Amino acid sequence: MTTTPVALRAANRSSLRNKMDFSLLGFQGLHQVFNVHPVFVHFPIALFPSALLLYGLGIILNWRAACVAGRACLYLAMAGTVAAVVTGLMAQDTFPHNERIHHMMQTHKTIGIALFLMSTLLVIWSILQKAQRPKAAYPFLIVLAATTYLVLQNADLGGRMVFIEGAAVKPAVSVITGEHGGHEETHTHHHETEEEPPDHQMH
Repeated sequence: MTTTPVALRAANRSSLRNKMDFSLLGFQGLHQVFNVHPVFVHFPIALFPSALLLYGLGIILNWRAACVAGRACLYLAMAGTVAAVVTGLMAQDTFPHNERIHHMMQTHKTIGIALFLMSTLLVIWSILQKAQRPKAAYPFLIVLAATTYLVLQNADLGGRMVFIEGAAVKPAVSVITGEHGGHEETHTHHHETEEEPPDHQMH
């Protein structure tokens, strides 16, 4: 039995629909997720190692163009860090989470704020340069390496919160809120201190 050209075209169109569903396009996820923090976190993750690599080549090889490129990556990494920290602080009240996730989140937030301070220091330090090379170049490189390490460590922590603990993953909310038979309450940030129970009256 031979296949007609019309049948072939229909089969090709069906195959294309199975491989590519255009109805899924349009950034719909931005309206469906709990918060937009994940949109920004990858910029510092990518840009700090890039800045370290380029600055390292530029300082060790006395390569001026690499230092210029490294400084550009550093400035973009700083901007990404600001966006990640701000959206992260806004995100902490947007999804249900248990005590374990909350504990991890506090460490994640502390490292994020430290990264903001360190990246600010590095940007100011990079401005104090001579022939595109930062002053005290090797100490600068050490601080940049430490900052890059913290960025990657915080990325690991954030990934564990999401992919292992299920933080801000909608299908996992029922599991998180229903731990231990539904008796474990989710943690919120709206009440930092618990109200003390009223004094029992003596009878």
